[in-house]
Amino acid sequence: MRLILVRHGETVWNAERRLQGHADAPLSERGQEQARRAAAFFAAEPPPGLVVTSDLGRARRTAEILGFTGAETDPRLREMDLGEWTGRYISDIEAEDRYAYRDWRLGRLTPPGGETWEAFRARVGAAISDVIARAQDDAVIVTHEGVVRAACDLLVGLAPASLAPLSPCAITVFAVNRTVSPATARLLTFNYVSSPADLKSRGLDHAPV
Repeated sequence: MRLILVRHGETVWNAERRLQGHADAPLSERGQEQARRAAAFFAAEPPPGLVVTSDLGRARRTAEILGFTGAETDPRLREMDLGEWTGRYISDIEAEDRYAYRDWRLGRLTPPGGETWEAFRARVGAAISDVIARAQDDAVIVTHEGVVRAACDLLVGLAPASLAPLSPCAITVFAVNRTVSPATARLLTFNYVSSPADLKSRGLDHAPV
């Protein structure tokens, strides 16, 4: 089977380089257009056997634009809880500590009052394992950048420090072998976008999640 993960489209806070975590800014106009373009990836394919989204609105709205109305939601697929960083501008965090945001991106730092990488990875892993076990065919998860990064760590051993930032509405695909236990995976596609312009978005060196 293929496990296809889609990051939500750009939100208003993404455009402002403002951190969201469990907060839920709406998709920007550009984010909605990104989702419409990403829908072409799925249009020529048979419908997936299972579609699950994060319960946050930006992921659910992206799924709707992709054509997956009525998809299941799973709160375990939410972005990482950023604690006191929720709603803050990246520039303000970097002004206080030049390396704090970078170190968090690399998996080396937990925001004050936030979720640790280990706890986040565990809850995402439980959700992904459930999707893999239940899917009859290909499965799609519409979610957040942190969840995709956690999936890369869980499924193919790529730690956060090994991954480039993920563009809004980027598609990541794993080939999952369920004939062995536990299931194994290979990374087929990472950070695929339909428009090269989406790879040139401001801030993708330290993209907000």
